[in-house]
Amino acid sequence: MNENATNFDASPYIKLFIDKEGRWFQNGAEIIHPGIYRLFCDSLEQTPDGQYRIKIGRETCKVEVEDAPFVVKAIRDGVDGSLSLLLNDGATDEFDPNGFWIAADGVPYCRVKGGRFRARFSRPAYYALAQYVVEDNGAYYLELKAKRYVIRRESPAHD
Repeated sequence: MNENATNFDASPYIKLFIDKEGRWFQNGAEIIHPGIYRLFCDSLEQTPDGQYRIKIGRETCKVEVEDAPFVVKAIRDGVDGSLSLLLNDGATDEFDPNGFWIAADGVPYCRVKGGRFRARFSRPAYYALAQYVVEDNGAYYLELKAKRYVIRRESPAHD
């Protein structure tokens, strides 16, 4: 059976948008219901062509993303020296310093959700992360668990 024959694309009827602060909007109105917000975050997918959509059951809807689909709201110290990230959807994610970079405009990002998505750091989260930044001969590193990770400029694979 053709999968598209049984799916319904709601995109012509519903406009979904995620702003750079991680807020979701439906047809211009902010989605403030926690359950719907979480359902949409959990249902987000990236298509092979780099676009975003939600898929709930057999229904899909395109999602326009202003910047990154997720935002790092806070940093938490782990017992073993690792860091975890608190994301705008309430989930926590382990911080992978190899997936961290600073964009050309100075905005910090990292990979989240198993590397599937980009997340933009909020200012408070970035300031909290700054305590782990060290400078050595003009280069900047994140120092975690007695190991240094080069802070890259730009995304290694911008999506």
